[in-house]
Amino acid sequence: MSIVSYLKSTILSKIVMAVTGIILLLFLIGHTLGNLQIFIGREVFNQYAYFLQSTGELLWVFRAVMLLSAILHIVTSVYLKFYNLKAKPQKYAVTNYVKATLSSRTMIWTGIAIACFLAYHLLHFTFGVTNPEHTKYNGYVEKGAGLYVEYNMPVPELIEGKYIEIPDGKILFKQKDVYKMVILGFKNPFISIVYIIGVIIVGFHLNHAIQSAFQTLGLNHPRYSPSIIAGSSTFSFLIALGLISIPVSVLLGIIGGVA
Repeated sequence: MSIVSYLKSTILSKIVMAVTGIILLLFLIGHTLGNLQIFIGREVFNQYAYFLQSTGELLWVFRAVMLLSAILHIVTSVYLKFYNLKAKPQKYAVTNYVKATLSSRTMIWTGIAIACFLAYHLLHFTFGVTNPEHTKYNGYVEKGAGLYVEYNMPVPELIEGKYIEIPDGKILFKQKDVYKMVILGFKNPFISIVYIIGVIIVGFHLNHAIQSAFQTLGLNHPRYSPSIIAGSSTFSFLIALGLISIPVSVLLGIIGGVA
């Protein structure tokens, strides 16, 4: 039985579209809140990154769920788009209660752009393919002091996640310096501009996606549709603003001045 056999039913397709959208939305919220910890400081942000990496196999299960959700979301959206174009002259969208906006008319194109942006994001920060020089840094937390330090001299037995004793008698805990990786990345104006444009596209897509999800669930009554529209616009703006604030702050030297 094919994993996309649900496409034979438009009702199931819309449910899959809504459910995968909610999963991706929850991830986006968590991802934004986690990344904003970079404003708290290097130690906190690196501890957050280390916590994610320390989950081991669970992290890969989580990534698999996110990848599957994204694939199903894209496949379903494309199917529903062509199905509705073929079935009736008016486009599937926002009926009587939600006006067809620029974001609603370009959902497929913004979705494709987001997929490309996500691929670049993973190649850059997760796999270190596009800019490997940004991922080579390690940092060490001094046991008992809680201080985050960077050592240029060779340290024996570099085992990530383990305390080690170095020649001067200090005991350190090795971590990837994800803070420095992010700072070095966003100090490149080209990379920052790509991220800012990508996040803006995510905001436009997210705005209409939330409204469409409510419509799919049958919650598109004229009494509360204006509140849904206002809420989705505000929420999407805050998500985009939060993510954009990071590269902008790095470019302006607000954070990462000593990275």
